[in-house]
Parts: sequence; C-alpha cells; structure tokens
Amino acid sequence: MSLTADEMNFISQQLNIYFGLFIFITGLTGGLLNIIIFTTLKTFRETSCGFYLTATSIFNVGHVVFALSTRILESGFRINVTTHPWSCKFRTFLAQSCVLLSLTGMSLATIDQFLSMTKYRKWSRLKYARRHIFVACCFWFLHGIFAFLFWDIFNDACSAIGHHYRNYLMHFYLPILLGCLPIMIMVTFALLSFRKIRSLACRRMSIVRLSRDRQLTAMTLIQASFTVLTSIPYTTFNIYLLNTTPTSPESIAYHRLINTVLVLLYYENFAVNINIC
Repeated sequence: MSLTADEMNFISQQLNIYFGLFIFITGLTGGLLNIIIFTTLKTFRETSCGFYLTATSIFNVGHVVFALSTRILESGFRINVTTHPWSCKFRTFLAQSCVLLSLTGMSLATIDQFLSMTKYRKWSRLKYARRHIFVACCFWFLHGIFAFLFWDIFNDACSAIGHHYRNYLMHFYLPILLGCLPIMIMVTFALLSFRKIRSLACRRMSIVRLSRDRQLTAMTLIQASFTVLTSIPYTTFNIYLLNTTPTSPESIAYHRLINTVLVLLYYENFAVNINIC
C-alpha cells in the first residue's frame, strides 16, 4: 500500500523533529565533551593530530548549531527562521564554512597521523597544525562569500540562485568538496596509518607513544569510515535533486522524505563522537 503525499510529508516532519533533536542533543553534548577532553588531556593537547581533532570537534558543533537547529525549526516545527534574505545568506555561510572546515580538519588529521609515524614526522608539529587550520579558516570563509552572492529567498524558500552557481554546486561543491576529495584523503591516509601502526608494533619503541599512536589511528580510521558511509548517499541524491524537478504532490513528498532521511544521516557524521579509551 503506497503512502499519500500528506502521509509522507507527515513522516518527514516527524523525522526532522525526533531524529533531528536526537542528533542535535547528542552531537552538541558529545562535541563539547570531545573539546574538553582534547584540550585538557596532555596526551592530545600537545600533539598536532589532537589539535586537528579539537578543531574538527569545534566545527562539528558549529555545523550542528547553525545548520541542524534551523532545519529542525523549519522542517520539523514549521518555524521559518530564514524568511529574510540576510538570514538565508548568513545561515548558508555558517553551515557551508563549518562543514568544509570540519572535513578539512579531519582530512588533515589523517594526513598528520600518518606523517607522525614516518621519516617525515618533522612536518607533524603543533605549530604547523595551527597554521594549517588558520589558513583553512581564511580560505573557506572567503569561499563563503558565494553564499552572500548566490543564495536568496525563492518561492518562500532559501535556495541557490543563478545557473552557473547551481552548476558549481552540482559538478564541484557536492561531488568533490563534500564527497570525493575528503573521502579519498581520509580513506587513503587512515589505511596507511593503520598499516604503519601494525609495522611499528613489531619494533622497539616507547609504549606510551605506541599506545597514543594506536588511539589516534583508531579514531581517525573510525571517523573516516563513518564519513564515507554518510557522505556518498547524501551527495549522490543531492546531485540528483539538482537535475530533477518533481511536479506531482506525491513525487515532491517522496523526494522530500528520502532527502530528509539522507540529510539527517549526513548530520550524524558531524554529531558522532570519537570515543577515547
């Protein structure tokens, strides 16, 4: 028995409320706890990989606060907080900047963890990590100017405008910046780190350092795996949406329901918290 448009819209609304609130609460709480742990434990506070993970946790919290909270209000409780063009632009700027900085921070963490176990460990230093995050912030904040130029209120919804910008979203931003590039970097260097830590276990080295490297390698590998699982369906379906214009109420409701599920799963990527054990 197929669902009607009203039934699918109701399911989408309830998912945004209950599942969205669950992700928001767990993501905000866990993210803040991660920040506290990474900044208080000397083992992680004095390592470049720990700094990258701290920065990533901060950006994850920002993405949950600025992006997920407004989605819950608008799609769940029907409270439109982006009715004004500037609120639409500013929300998009913060959401895009935080998600790109989070993916950048996690990518740098996987690269740094691998370098720390090789002859190139001199590049795995805290001073370089701080510079890299600073440069990333400057770069992605400049990228956020696009949000102020090409996002506006259209048909009572905050959406991208302009044919060329939509092509940029469809052919580069979604598949490359949010999809292939960070996924390839994370998976490649996480696997290299995993292979390296296994070889180091057979050598004589400090037990403390080996234990720390194992922890950081496990954390980056788990996070990279989760990013892959949540990013691929989300980016693929959003590219499909940019090329599709549903017309009937049933097809619109069906696309909205699928999009809701995949978006919330994607937000779970920024709400999941790495356990330190």
